[in-house]
Amino acid sequence: MSALSGSELSSRLAELLNVPPISIELLPGDGSEWLAVASPDHAPFLFTDRNLGVPQKAAYKAYLEAVSRFRSVRPRLLHPGSPRGQPVSDRDIAEAAASSSVLLLVNPAHQSALNTRKRLVELGSLDAAHELAFTGALLTLREGAKQSILWQHRRWLLRRIHPPIRPPQAPSPSQGDGVDSLYGVALDAGTFRAEFATVEQACEVYPRNYHAWAHRFLCAQALIFLLQACDDSGDTPPGVLLEVLKEENARARFWMERHVSDYSAMQYYFQLESFLPQDSPLRLRMLSTSAEDSVQRHAMELVRAYPTHESLWLYLRSSVSSAPRTDARGTPMSANHGEVSALTEQFLSSSADRDRIARRHAVWFVAWMAWKDKTIHADSSIIRRIVSMAEESSPLMAAELVACLSTEAR
Repeated sequence: MSALSGSELSSRLAELLNVPPISIELLPGDGSEWLAVASPDHAPFLFTDRNLGVPQKAAYKAYLEAVSRFRSVRPRLLHPGSPRGQPVSDRDIAEAAASSSVLLLVNPAHQSALNTRKRLVELGSLDAAHELAFTGALLTLREGAKQSILWQHRRWLLRRIHPPIRPPQAPSPSQGDGVDSLYGVALDAGTFRAEFATVEQACEVYPRNYHAWAHRFLCAQALIFLLQACDDSGDTPPGVLLEVLKEENARARFWMERHVSDYSAMQYYFQLESFLPQDSPLRLRMLSTSAEDSVQRHAMELVRAYPTHESLWLYLRSSVSSAPRTDARGTPMSANHGEVSALTEQFLSSSADRDRIARRHAVWFVAWMAWKDKTIHADSSIIRRIVSMAEESSPLMAAELVACLSTEAR
């Protein structure tokens, strides 16, 4: 690496990023450990099957050079014709694209670099689909996957590529002014699948990734809107989009079962299920509604299998809150409630040390249920009592717990 100047490293790295790669990884050190297997055409970088490995020292050396190049060309790009009346040249455009790509490799949250690339897209000098692929590569970096500004840039590109099917002045009621929403954007099935896969990969790179799950939520909202728009017009919903939603529903469940501490995933899955009312005709064609496969049943199974994870108890709370209390005739539906009670009794009645954490979660769950049913009124004294009972190791019944809290309340 020492034989190459910063300018040479920056140019060579920009060429590789322009492919663009499928994935990028920053390698520790100067890359000497990999030079023996690296292609001479790309050294000191590794580039195999469009997977790019960049030694950190080479990346930082190229970055310093890219900063200088970027600063010199950016004013001419953003303000063509000033201050000396010189129009932006093809060389300036190429330099801006190359230098900004190197900046974003090292600092994926570089606002000026992203704005410059937006400008290149608007000028028609950078293909939006190409930029979307480049952004996808940056999101495989740990530092890139967690950057909200990079996910926002991706949504901006999606809105550029795909036409809207609703007036931009009529945003989703749940999305504020709709500026950063995908609501009403006519994404196709392939794009939905690509976005869901991108989010999943980013969440593997950076666990419990809030910004990635927020992007996934906006994509799911766009998918539901497209299906509802077809349903409301009386048309048969596109079969391929229905399949995408069913796949996403199953994929989200599978993810939760493999990442039982990822509460962002559970919130997302719950929102995905709750996008449509229980009595929606479209829901019957898209999501499972059987009692054996309900959200509450799924939450109970996960709590039973992994009772020490608080995120799963919170998931169970959400499922209980959303479950209908009566059927179409107004008859109380107590079967599921009874199963939930039996589940909590199982952990409350255990005094084994290995069950202590699960018992603590069960105490809080029963207290929450009692508060939800207005059996108790939470205040500071009740909270202290719940904390005390959660730390005790002696077995008890849910009824005893609620009675104790109710007495305390009086």
